Amino acid sequence: MSVVKVGVVGVGVWGKNIVRVFKDLEKEDLVRVVGVADADLNKALEVANVYKINNFVRTVKELAELGVEAVAVSVPINELFYVAREALSLGLHVFVEKPVSTKSEEVAELIRIAESSSLVAQPGFIVRYDPGIKTLKKVLESKIKYLILKRLSARPPHRRKYSVVLDLMIHDIDLVLNLVNPEKIELMSVIGLKKEEGVPQEVHATLLLDDVVAYLVTDGTLPTKIRNAEIITESAYYEASFTDSTLLVKSVEGSYVQKVEGEEPLKAELRDFVRSVRGYKSSEAPTLQDALKALKVAELIEQRLSY
Repeated sequence: MSVVKVGVVGVGVWGKNIVRVFKDLEKEDLVRVVGVADADLNKALEVANVYKINNFVRTVKELAELGVEAVAVSVPINELFYVAREALSLGLHVFVEKPVSTKSEEVAELIRIAESSSLVAQPGFIVRYDPGIKTLKKVLESKIKYLILKRLSARPPHRRKYSVVLDLMIHDIDLVLNLVNPEKIELMSVIGLKKEEGVPQEVHATLLLDDVVAYLVTDGTLPTKIRNAEIITESAYYEASFTDSTLLVKSVEGSYVQKVEGEEPLKAELRDFVRSVRGYKSSEAPTLQDALKALKVAELIEQRLSY
């Protein structure tokens, strides 16, 4: 497999992590980080210096001129679609962070561009790669009856202007859709609390996925970080803690807690992207079609919230 020449657009807190992991994947002879881009050129320079990257620029077009084949896009939510669309129009494969766009019709447009150009476009649904979820999928033995997902933490002030549904809950929407794979999706109830400048910072949503109930709780104001999934099946209870890396299993046969170990999710996710660019697509890798389904559910929730 030949080395993929990559660039990263947007090197804020999460973008720096993407750069770090790509540099780590260089050791596997999978990629070469050609350059980084950020509207703040000083930020791009700082990251380039830290990771010994030769090129730092402002735009995805400049990265394309440097000869990259693929880019990872980690810009603010309201800019994701525009940067991803430009990258695809330049003939670049794209890894784009969630939620990909704030509008489902824009995700559909990216799908059309990527398919017409035979380009890889992978959304960043990192929770799918969490070792806890991978372990959970292996031990689930019977039909899911209902799920409870909690995503609690303190969002920094600059992110509170964005919908907590698109910023945080979208991860859990994708996860329940992936676990249940429903034919029919119905939004049963929504509550939005703790408004700041009209934007709810805490949202509770109940979904009916065929005959499976999913209850999602997302709060971006709590000081304690919690990432938790409870899955109740016809024969057992499972509780996966992504923050503690544990899996609790209870059934009539007894109960146990196991420590979950595995590869850093971001590394597994980006490796799948790079392999897809070279024609070795993983069946586990999320697609833009998955992003479209998740965003349509998020839009249903947003429509029911009173801003």
